[in-house]
Amino acid sequence: MDLQWIDRIEGRHQQELHTLYQNEWWTKNRQFDDVVRMLDHCDIVIGCCAEGRLVGFARVLTDYVYKAMIFDVIVDTTFRGTGLGQKIMERIKGHEKLQSMASFELYCPDRLIPFYEKMGFMTGTSSLLRHQP
Repeated sequence: MDLQWIDRIEGRHQQELHTLYQNEWWTKNRQFDDVVRMLDHCDIVIGCCAEGRLVGFARVLTDYVYKAMIFDVIVDTTFRGTGLGQKIMERIKGHEKLQSMASFELYCPDRLIPFYEKMGFMTGTSSLLRHQP
């Protein structure tokens, strides 16, 4: 599999990302304009293309010292089971700007916990608190 890695999602890749979001239950209601605006405010973006098409994505919000929060790890359905999700996570954990991180964190559905545990993630004990204005 010939993959190209990108660190900016621009042009047609923005629409392809929006399409990936539309195919997931947890992101299907995201609007294109909001996705574009979100991309402008991510600290790190990892995109993976096959034959020029975006087939994998993740983003990171971080303080570059203590915590890096990983969001939206998505692999196109036709590329699942190929190891692409693991490669995306390896790129994040090996990213030059994230080498001194004390902690990587992410949220995932229960069914994906074993996948992330294989990469060294553990379930936490703290609860997410949310405030919606």
